[in-house]
Amino acid sequence: MNLAAAANAALYSSMIVYTLAMLGFTWHLAARVPQVTTARAGASAETVRQSADVRESVLVGAGDGSSDGSSSGSSDGVGRAGTTSHPASTDAGGPAPAESLRSRQRGSIALMLTYLATALLVASVVMRGVAVSRPPWGNMFEFATAAAAAVGAAYCLLAKRNRWEWLGVFIVTPVLLVLGLSLAVLYTEAGELMPALKSYWLGIHVSVAFLAVAFFTIAFAVGMLYLVRRRREQKPPARPNFIESLPSSAALERTAYSLNMVGFILWTFTLIAGAIWAKQAWGAYWQWDPKEVWTFVIWTVYAAYMHSRATAGVDLRKSTYIALAGFVCVIINFTLVNLVSTFVGMHNYSGM
Repeated sequence: MNLAAAANAALYSSMIVYTLAMLGFTWHLAARVPQVTTARAGASAETVRQSADVRESVLVGAGDGSSDGSSSGSSDGVGRAGTTSHPASTDAGGPAPAESLRSRQRGSIALMLTYLATALLVASVVMRGVAVSRPPWGNMFEFATAAAAAVGAAYCLLAKRNRWEWLGVFIVTPVLLVLGLSLAVLYTEAGELMPALKSYWLGIHVSVAFLAVAFFTIAFAVGMLYLVRRRREQKPPARPNFIESLPSSAALERTAYSLNMVGFILWTFTLIAGAIWAKQAWGAYWQWDPKEVWTFVIWTVYAAYMHSRATAGVDLRKSTYIALAGFVCVIINFTLVNLVSTFVGMHNYSGM
């Protein structure tokens, strides 16, 4: 078996293991529900408050701002100015005591499966690169698999540190969808690069781009959970579910902001590096190519989010919507701009 075929075999294997991990994370979330229900039904108010504080400590947030978008500049929850954190919340990597042993065991199993699946996917990307003797992201299929590997690797590193098993199903599921789309629609045989791509900038510009996409993807998942968690805090449901076992909306929002900030910094480098590469390849830093335009649109939307997030008095929910819109732009940049003939310009490198 040659390396290209071995890379495909590793890719299929990773999809199988990711599927098992997805089922494991779903199993894990199901085990969190009874614990929440018990706390709601029979625990004292102080016990519920302390459990919420500890759950909030699972996330390491950054930045400040109120959870309800009021004009106050103080934080809500972890790190609130003028308050002392709950003693148990000092260990950001430890599991919440309110979580059952069964839930922790299921989460650990799912996380181990995710480690294995990500290792297989990374091995597939590396073998593809060795097979063609170049960076393995010269077409849409290779970029999609490399980006999925980056998302999986970033999640594994962050989950190991912060005990983010509760986030797993919301990361593994889109990774599986991307891999399935890659094989069903985007697959391209291993081959030589187009002349314009034969540059050392391919290994720099594109690799940083999919690292940025990895952070944007995780931030998108956390941002969506923040909106759901905040709504349920404002209007508590009659029957709690796993959402009530998550960190507070304030902690989720701060974590989404931290992830988006890293992604934004990486995307800024992507934009600058792309302009430098364009100068070498086409003789101009900017030519209003659709890919260039949408790269700048993404940067502008996330810059607007950063500005909104830092502005006192702006509702954090509205800021989060801007970040979610930025991720929609990322998806458009990867799909429509590469596949629809109306958008395709000088970046016609999809390989399809």
